[in-house]
Amino acid sequence: MQLPDSLRLVDGSLIFPDSVCALHVSDTGEMLLIRQDRTAHGHHTLELPGGKVNEGEPLVDAALRELSEESGCVGMDADELLTLDMDFSVSVHRTHLVRVRKLTVDARRTAEFDLVWMPVGEALSHVLEGKITHAPTVAGILLSAREDRAEQ
Repeated sequence: MQLPDSLRLVDGSLIFPDSVCALHVSDTGEMLLIRQDRTAHGHHTLELPGGKVNEGEPLVDAALRELSEESGCVGMDADELLTLDMDFSVSVHRTHLVRVRKLTVDARRTAEFDLVWMPVGEALSHVLEGKITHAPTVAGILLSAREDRAEQ
């Protein structure tokens, strides 16, 4: 069986490369999401910008690179937030959330995907209504909503 690039089969377990997602919430309480067309699911999704960590690449560097590639934004002042195990049954797949505190949107922006700035409360409603289901994005929204409530 031919596996997609970067995936390995070891002792019956599918091994994914680590991935990262960049979580940014603006001073006005809006989080940066990207709209992706997911052909395997037959619809577009709203997700945090992210992707694969290259071998030997620090997690924060990977998140800032993916943020730039997917959104055209430049992130600064970032740190690792948490790690999610995406599956324990037949695969090993970890996604790392990286909080990006400062963000610049390049006026000459060239990016893979459309940007969506959404208030954290609205994003939380999308999660509860089943409109946002991407696990790392859901985790980022839940954390952001909890922090938003703690500040009020």
